[in-house]
Amino acid sequence: MNLRMFRAFPKIFLNRLKNSSPYRKLINNLFLIAFFIVLLLLATNNILGLLPLTIYGYYLFRNERLLFRFSALLALLFLIHFFFLEVTIKPETDPAFSGVVIGIEKKENYQKLTLKKGHRRYLIHDYEFLDLSLGDVVEGWGRVLPADPARIEGGFDYRAFLKHRKVVKCVRSEELQISSRKYSWRRLKTLFYNHLEKNFEKNNLIFLKAMLVGDDGAFSEELKLAVQKNGILHLFAVSGLHIMIFVGIINKFLHFFKIKENIIILATSTFLCFYLVITGFAPSVLRAALMYYCGVLNKKLKLGFSSLDIASFCFLILILINPYYMYDHGFVLSFFAAYTIILFSPMLSSRDHFVQLLSISLAINIITLPVIINLNNEINLLSPLTNVIFIDLVEIVMLPASLLVVVLPFLGEVYEYLVIAFEKAAVYLGEKLYLPLRIANFSFLSAGMYYSLLLALCVFQQKKTYRRLLIILNLGFLFLCLNKNRLQAAGEVHFLDLYNGEAIFIQAPFNQCTALIDAGSGSNDDLVSFLKSKGIRRLDYLFLTHDHHDHNGGACDVYANFSVKKTVVSAYDVSGIGKSGNVLRVRAGDRVACGKINFMILHPDRDYGDENDNSIVILARIGNKNFLFLGDVGRKIEEKLLNYDLQVNVIKIAHHGSRTSTSPSFIRSLRPQHAIIQTGRGERFGFPHTETIATLEGNGVIIYRTDLHYSIKYRFRKNESIFETMG
Repeated sequence: MNLRMFRAFPKIFLNRLKNSSPYRKLINNLFLIAFFIVLLLLATNNILGLLPLTIYGYYLFRNERLLFRFSALLALLFLIHFFFLEVTIKPETDPAFSGVVIGIEKKENYQKLTLKKGHRRYLIHDYEFLDLSLGDVVEGWGRVLPADPARIEGGFDYRAFLKHRKVVKCVRSEELQISSRKYSWRRLKTLFYNHLEKNFEKNNLIFLKAMLVGDDGAFSEELKLAVQKNGILHLFAVSGLHIMIFVGIINKFLHFFKIKENIIILATSTFLCFYLVITGFAPSVLRAALMYYCGVLNKKLKLGFSSLDIASFCFLILILINPYYMYDHGFVLSFFAAYTIILFSPMLSSRDHFVQLLSISLAINIITLPVIINLNNEINLLSPLTNVIFIDLVEIVMLPASLLVVVLPFLGEVYEYLVIAFEKAAVYLGEKLYLPLRIANFSFLSAGMYYSLLLALCVFQQKKTYRRLLIILNLGFLFLCLNKNRLQAAGEVHFLDLYNGEAIFIQAPFNQCTALIDAGSGSNDDLVSFLKSKGIRRLDYLFLTHDHHDHNGGACDVYANFSVKKTVVSAYDVSGIGKSGNVLRVRAGDRVACGKINFMILHPDRDYGDENDNSIVILARIGNKNFLFLGDVGRKIEEKLLNYDLQVNVIKIAHHGSRTSTSPSFIRSLRPQHAIIQTGRGERFGFPHTETIATLEGNGVIIYRTDLHYSIKYRFRKNESIFETMG
């Protein structure tokens, strides 16, 4: 009797739970709780988010008291965990480290190890390539590497990136040893990678890693560009789409052999566990796998939850487990896509397959627009069409073929033909079906406006009058976003903190002038990314002060990404850039008009036989201050410039602060109020030199340095102006 009661207890408990009032209230309403938590996430990142959170919380309190209580409880649990992480995940400077190896990534000159100790993680750069396996416990010491915050407006914040992955320090190891070896389930990932590397050569290996585990770092530059243009990066990012396809393949295969449903579920669940391990529990995969498990339980136990409830439940569970998931773009985009598919699929069920895919792809593009723009700053308007093509291609051909060839490696030659065909199709369609739309970064406020208008459109879609008005408002808002620069009453001058070289971006009020003085070395995409984040599509002028790589090396990248009306070079420039048709050659005495800004060319007046001394020197009044841009000229040219009787408020110090420039007599004569030194981040030359700093300080000049202050911005409007720094 007792045994029977014990066995029956779960069923009795479940039935009572289903019949309870709170349970019935939660059915079809979990989304309302999830939405409350989403607003809480926004409020933790921007104080403006408190307004919608308060309004929505008050609505729940007045109309759905039980849902409000659940929301408040989950909010409290989230905040406790979030602030615990904020307090405990802090940068560490201790050179010693120890922990369990949970990640090994091979680089050309070193292997990058991820260690876990408690809830903290360490990144270790091991140049000795110690023979390690996942699960090993190691210890050692080394040199702690700096983790820079964003040094350019809108740039990549490496320090925040590490923090949100719970990494507290990066160390270049000087001594590393194994404390103990332990077998870990994480070694399944190593076994899988070893299987791939043993059986497949370069091209197939690269594509298999990208297709199956999202490792697309070895793609050629041509293919990377094609994938970005086609908007199909998600196909190589291991998303819910992969899980759906894998589950579908397993189900069809096992159903073909008339395997029982319970065995199919067990096989699928086992595969998903294995897949989670080899993908390192990527948030998007975790979301999709958890939704599958919850869906199975919901069906088996007849819980009565809708797909929307299941997605919301998974969101709540994952965000409570790791509040920092809110900073993971894969996590955010994965849930955006899941909700969009769940909401739109019923409306499209009667449509054919092509229309369904096209409509859902278009809907996902619209809903994720602010996120995508803040990641890439442009979107291919034809990407819904290319997505239809490539989703079918991946679902029907590439992904099944990838699974098959992993099991049967002798089919590698056939698979290589498929890979080549896929790459050629991606490159071809990336060229032919590419209609880019570039928009400046969405601020918190503009993203809130965008989603508010979209939400209003969804709520009032059945009311014809409101629907038309809201469609017009949505399109009007997008038009304003596209023309944001033309509406800005303030102008800006940005002295960018590039890794190597100089670049100065000037934007007049209402976008009347956009000019770039020098383009850095082009050693990374910082300059291009910055300009894209500002929504720049065209430059009126690109000034290249002289033919040194740290000043004109990035010019090709600028030409490749922006329309440049005129390139301005010295009349004595002998670089290849001077041979193109839209080049303006200038010498001392010339003027270049750009909107209301006049760039006066003070130098060179002849060929000085030295590239630095041949630099273009520019005087311009911007806002209420006179700026002097000196390129890399030396002291003898500075002395010659004093013949102009210059009135200068802001001076861009020559040659990165080298002692070969900035003579005491020059600074005493000019008496500038502010000096900008663009040092670059390389330590080879030790810029800025102490003599230069002493000269400026001795003359009471306010100094801004990119090595200390990162990028420097001068904002101006009519007779008002201010300097701001990133550091």
